Amino acid sequence: MLSTLDIVALIVFLTCFVGYHFLYLLLVERYPKRTVKAYVRILREKSIANLLEREEYETLVQQLRDAIQVCYVFASSSLIFIGLLLNLLINMDKVVQNLRILDASSFEFKIIFIIVIQILSFMFFVSSIRYYRMLTLLVATPPEEIIRLLGITAEKFYAQLLDRGCTYYTLGSRGLLYSMLSFSWLVNPVVFMMLTLITTILLAKYRDFTKLQEV
Repeated sequence: MLSTLDIVALIVFLTCFVGYHFLYLLLVERYPKRTVKAYVRILREKSIANLLEREEYETLVQQLRDAIQVCYVFASSSLIFIGLLLNLLINMDKVVQNLRILDASSFEFKIIFIIVIQILSFMFFVSSIRYYRMLTLLVATPPEEIIRLLGITAEKFYAQLLDRGCTYYTLGSRGLLYSMLSFSWLVNPVVFMMLTLITTILLAKYRDFTKLQEV
């Protein structure tokens, strides 16, 4: 089955992909001033408030449609990858023979693992589309009704829906990215570990955390 090095590589990957992103979302709630997402969340709410104040509902809906189209593209890409990998599993005997793979069971496990990540990415993109579409349907709701039913302002409610959609989009896109890295596992587990660690460090340094201290 899996070698000791493969098991170590798998643990490193799960720590970076699952553990890091779970910790990051936790930090967004506990220590918002240290994360980029918390600042972007505030800016989104102010942007929505500005559009609502000027009654530019069409602008907001058009922006959401653009985001939905991007999600459709990535979700379709996930399905294509899943189909190709399933076809690889169906023809595993020929693949093992042609590529002269020594450990067929280990190779098969890695392919299945990549498929699982692609499926997760697809589910995240679908969830993102759900929230984006929900926002497009509710954007014309009278603000006073939102306050009466939910007890929060319209811009805050819309910002929450948008934030959930963006969170799922981020998880989906990260899933695609990390699944691409997983292909290196088929070649060399050390390279796989290095790429995973480097990617996670770069994301943390340049995309997820900020040195700003005040909003």
